[in-house]
Amino acid sequence: MQKKLIALAVAGLVSAPAFAQSNVTIYGVADAYMGFGSHGDNDMAAINSGGLSGSRLGFRGTEALGNGLNAVFTFEQGYNIDNGTGLGNESRQSFVGLSGGFGAVTLGRQYAPGYDFQYDAFASSPILSAQSILSNYDAAVTIDAAGGSRWNNSVAYNGTFSGLKVRAIYAMGDQEDSYVEPRGGKLMDPSDDDRFGLGVEYANGPLKVGAVYHYLKDPVSVTGSDDQTEWLVGGSYNFGMLTLAASYQDVSSAGYDSTVDGNIWQVGVIVPVGAAGNVHVGYGEGEIEEAGQPDLKAKSYSIAYTHALSKRTTAYAGYNRTDNDAGLDAGPVAYRPSAADVAAGRFGGDESDVFAVGVRHVF
Repeated sequence: MQKKLIALAVAGLVSAPAFAQSNVTIYGVADAYMGFGSHGDNDMAAINSGGLSGSRLGFRGTEALGNGLNAVFTFEQGYNIDNGTGLGNESRQSFVGLSGGFGAVTLGRQYAPGYDFQYDAFASSPILSAQSILSNYDAAVTIDAAGGSRWNNSVAYNGTFSGLKVRAIYAMGDQEDSYVEPRGGKLMDPSDDDRFGLGVEYANGPLKVGAVYHYLKDPVSVTGSDDQTEWLVGGSYNFGMLTLAASYQDVSSAGYDSTVDGNIWQVGVIVPVGAAGNVHVGYGEGEIEEAGQPDLKAKSYSIAYTHALSKRTTAYAGYNRTDNDAGLDAGPVAYRPSAADVAAGRFGGDESDVFAVGVRHVF
């Protein structure tokens, strides 16, 4: 009996370091703002969630497996801090995998490279960034920091080597061969909605440059449809007295429509004010080109001030205005046509603006 107790005690001592090397981190963003704005016949005055960043709650874990190999996982859920909704709905990302000196290979719902590689003076703010606002004029765009760049059923690779960051992802989609595609009315094969993304970024001191490519296989395969391709190039440079950031992106066969292409470009600056403040100024344009139709443009202007109250808490105030050609409705405030526009068959073409004051806490 005594030998068994000694053996159990020794086993406990041996296994203790393995358990000590495992850890789970709770992290998240709580971001809310008071906003006033309009778009077409829609006036907005509200407390909303996610002015600088989308609010979220996540769990990130690692376990040392030995010889430099680690098991890793992430569960991250978005939520709306203004009304408490969101938790329990579709996750922002959820994956598990292995990491080591080679980088990390992970499986699940994950960010495509177009989510991370943004060169934007407003850090992809949903209501102030011209790149984010113009990316959402067409839900087909996936190079943005929103839902389009979160891919299901994917295997991804992430690696960083002496300032060079490489990201690659292959998504098998989530449709089975029993699914009938509504537009084409045909039976889909499992590979019909596959996607591929690749991103490369180099950072050295004040300089950061990168490129992203996304390829989305056409699940429709009917006359007039085609595979969607997207690419973005961008960069930023910190001159000390200001940081300059800019990007250009292009999409072909947007929404798998072979007749529709688009592009977005934006440029912005960040100017430090004192030890904790920054002034952000930016401008961007988005264009839709459809065969046989006039090109349509949207122009977006933003200015904001952010102030770091601590390393984790930032107060902010900002204004955005987005002007649309007739037929477009880009903007930080949802579009609602007037009764006269509906009766006359007019759509879009109105300006959208918003003024926001808020606070973001990162934990």
